[in-house]
Amino acid sequence: MAHPHTNELRDDPDITSIERITLDELESPVVKQGANYWSALRGTRRFPSRKDLHPRDVASVLPHMVLIKVIDGGDDFEYRIVGEVQAQAYGHRLQGRRVSQIAAERPAYGHHVRGAYRRICESGEPIAVRGQIGSDFSYLKYTYCEHIALPLSNDDKNVDHILIFSTYVARAFADGKK
Repeated sequence: MAHPHTNELRDDPDITSIERITLDELESPVVKQGANYWSALRGTRRFPSRKDLHPRDVASVLPHMVLIKVIDGGDDFEYRIVGEVQAQAYGHRLQGRRVSQIAAERPAYGHHVRGAYRRICESGEPIAVRGQIGSDFSYLKYTYCEHIALPLSNDDKNVDHILIFSTYVARAFADGKK
């Protein structure tokens, strides 16, 4: 089986194939709007802070947004705000839960998101990805996604929140079902 973060076997709908992309390669208008909002908040700083974020400013894309609090420098992560599109895509409640709790139920999910969130905390760099979700993650309610995860910091050094914007193609539509 191909590693889930490679382009190998991209044409096989049973295999998850996620590719990292640059901010310039974003295609989704929703995800681009989220990235532009983060950039505007940041200005000349390395990161915007959590207190700069006002969900009403991005009301049109709020259903596609997630705000995650970094716990103990990246030992864990807590879902603070989870938009409706996000909640539907994952098929289980995320808001108010920690990645460690979800990982106990869904180890593969926990492994992948914990690793990505830790990379953001360590590097301070946004991560943008898109790709196909195969049957190896069949509990997810989508088959294609584009995400951007953006660091926030109150001191412009230590990432204390992660802001995410995503779009999805639902499994029912991708499979030709209604």
